[in-house]
Amino acid sequence: DNQIRFVKSALWYHGYGRPELYQLPSNGSAGSRELLLAFSWLLHRLSLLEQLLAWNRVKTGDETSVCTCEDDLPNSKKGTTEITPECGLEGRVDVRYLQWLNGRRRFQWQSLHAQHQEQCKLLYKIHLFTSGCHIDQILGHFSVTETDLVRQPENYKQLLQLLEFETVQLEAFLQWKQLEPVYWQWMETLLDYMAEEGNMYESWDVPVEKMTSCCPWADSVTGQIDRLSRDLVTLHDQLQKLVTQQKAAWCEKVR
Repeated sequence: DNQIRFVKSALWYHGYGRPELYQLPSNGSAGSRELLLAFSWLLHRLSLLEQLLAWNRVKTGDETSVCTCEDDLPNSKKGTTEITPECGLEGRVDVRYLQWLNGRRRFQWQSLHAQHQEQCKLLYKIHLFTSGCHIDQILGHFSVTETDLVRQPENYKQLLQLLEFETVQLEAFLQWKQLEPVYWQWMETLLDYMAEEGNMYESWDVPVEKMTSCCPWADSVTGQIDRLSRDLVTLHDQLQKLVTQQKAAWCEKVR
């Protein structure tokens, strides 16, 4: 039952909206055709196989993202202690709580930026110390993985196993690409057959109320989103009122 609920929840999260799937019994006694449709939808909509290949790709080279931040971020405070305000968004809106959240976000971003800089420095040292050692003269230096293999040659067995596993996955993917047109032709035949049965709907959108019965967490998440939206609207109105009062007071002073 838990696995079936998880599958339904995951499909609902990714936007799959065919009602018949969510009306299937939780004991798994029926619904093989609906599961096949859902799986085909994932293949087409999310490029599922390509994502799996990218996720399991063996990285032998060095990759790093380009950070466009300034070297010295403003208001950088390392080692500061965070004090959480007693009043949060529950019950009433507290501007101090939002300020604390913003400060915490900035602190975490600064920590992430510092870690990224440290990673780039270490990567540069490895490339500098191994410059001219690589067979490829264009590359000219070892990667982190290659440097680790030089220091610990016994680790090559694990890397070789990973590469062999990736090769098997790529071969299976190539075989799938050759047979993929046949699969989609079969799915078109299945859809035509289901359309004749009258099981297809013009709209694939399902109200949230129907989803919450098969996704227990959806009701809680929806309630939290609604409450947060109301709090943000209230805060916006209060800030707008405060700005209006400040403008009026400023105009009086100017006069």
